[in-house]
Amino acid sequence: MFRSVLFCLCLSPLGLFAQTDATALAKEKACLGCHSIDQHTMSVPSYQKIAEKYRGDPTAVEYLSEKIRNGGKGVWGGGGRSLMPAFLNLSQSEIRLLVDWILSMKETPAQ
Repeated sequence: MFRSVLFCLCLSPLGLFAQTDATALAKEKACLGCHSIDQHTMSVPSYQKIAEKYRGDPTAVEYLSEKIRNGGKGVWGGGGRSLMPAFLNLSQSEIRLLVDWILSMKETPAQ
């Protein structure tokens, strides 16, 4: 029992570092220029809404990674007016860090 608790305590800072790294990367690559953690619009989803939509979807990591890599439009409504640009300058590990961070977001509280 003690080992399990100690093991969890030792690993918890790793999750915090990954979250900090993902937040810094999202700021550096201007992701937060359009997206917000919790402010959803009809054409630009918040990260919490993205997490809610894809929670439990076994293809979510691959799908969202592809969206970040190649961009897209019209997934969240808005008549296709909002364009998600391609981020070809991100490595696969950076994309995975962002996707894991986004999918780890907690649900938006009911309004």
